[in-house]
Amino acid sequence: MILPSNNPAAPVPVRIGLLGCSDIARRKFLPALQSSDSAIFAAISSSNPAAAAARMQLPAPGIITHEELLARPDIDLVYISLRNHLHEEWAIRALAAGKHVICEKPLATSLASAQRMVAAAEARALLLYENLMYLHHPQHALVKSLITSGRIGKVVSIRSIFGFPMPPAGNFRLDPGQGGGAFQDLSRYSVGTAMHFLCGTPIRFQGAATWNDRLNTGVAGTAITTAGELFIFANIFGQQYECFYEICCEKGRIRVERAYTTPADMENSILLLEGERLTEIPVPAADHFKLMLAAVTKTIKNRNFTEINSSTLRTAELAELMAQGCLNE
Repeated sequence: MILPSNNPAAPVPVRIGLLGCSDIARRKFLPALQSSDSAIFAAISSSNPAAAAARMQLPAPGIITHEELLARPDIDLVYISLRNHLHEEWAIRALAAGKHVICEKPLATSLASAQRMVAAAEARALLLYENLMYLHHPQHALVKSLITSGRIGKVVSIRSIFGFPMPPAGNFRLDPGQGGGAFQDLSRYSVGTAMHFLCGTPIRFQGAATWNDRLNTGVAGTAITTAGELFIFANIFGQQYECFYEICCEKGRIRVERAYTTPADMENSILLLEGERLTEIPVPAADHFKLMLAAVTKTIKNRNFTEINSSTLRTAELAELMAQGCLNE
């Protein structure tokens, strides 16, 4: 744990409580938090503290209940990584307790749910941030700079693909009643990519989905943007791991592998094709969870949440359009 500085002029770190003992909290969020310069670990909670303690292998302060965590006055922000269908309830409860919130994606399983959550945050002037952490990796800023430089012309199309083997039996991702399914689990990666790189807003979604009983195991489709760009996406359970996006422009093409799951210690690369000339641009290793925390804590100190709230609602609106155009049994 990082302790606050004894220097009175030093910024006061944001004290964070983890609501939920998920795998992503244990493997990704907690290590980033423990190495953060702007935030500190205050507490962690579970609906079953005794069972979670052995799994998390955490020292004091130990694992407490969700209600105890929200009642703690020494917590400024709550990170929520519960099963998808519980996000709205606990985000609104955390906001009502006066805590800022980072919530794992999907923030909500419907646009109406996202609107209620944002309204609760705005009513209390608190941060509600959907954890699109991968966008904080510097490789995406480098890709954007290649595009905005005009070197390879305007964006014509974007392809975003994310698929992996079927989750194990008993995993909540296989339970539609808990907000499971490939669409809810993976669509935020494609939607976030579209929002980050496309000039226009995607409209007129068309596509198809695969189903196992009531479980959506895959969704694929296309959309046209208001700027005439083509957006192509696929999110799939039950295949060989595949994770990349590719941006085709008038005079070149950019491809980023492991775009959404780049390990913190992995040096990645951007492939730039101009005509027949292929350039591999190295990207130093970076922890996008840690970079996300730095950005979030800076936003809290500035207390300007308007842009984040607008982006959250745009993300939910696009996800809803994608669902309406593609999830046809």
